[in-house]
Amino acid sequence: MPLNILFFLVAAVLAAGCSRAPVLLTIQNESPLTLSNVVASGSGFSERIASISSGRERHLNIRPQGKSTVRLVYNAGAQHLDSGPQAYFDSDQVYRVMANIKSNLRVSVSWESH
Repeated sequence: MPLNILFFLVAAVLAAGCSRAPVLLTIQNESPLTLSNVVASGSGFSERIASISSGRERHLNIRPQGKSTVRLVYNAGAQHLDSGPQAYFDSDQVYRVMANIKSNLRVSVSWESH
């Protein structure tokens, strides 16, 4: 029995050390307003950004778990906006996700793989 416990402990340590490489998420604000309380989320990740000024962008390293989408929730002026799930991707193949908040405050998401 102690050998089984040792096996499971070694397997758990090895699995914890085999995390996926991070995916670069770029959020670009093309709107005329400053965005505040921005939350980017998906499968296995949720990241908060205090604000993104008009014409600026922010970069985040995210670690999605398997298949994921990107969802942005943010405030623009007096509006609270939610993009809903965007751009389905598999984290095994993707290394960069770009989310653009357009001048009409809609979100456009694209991704590049290796």
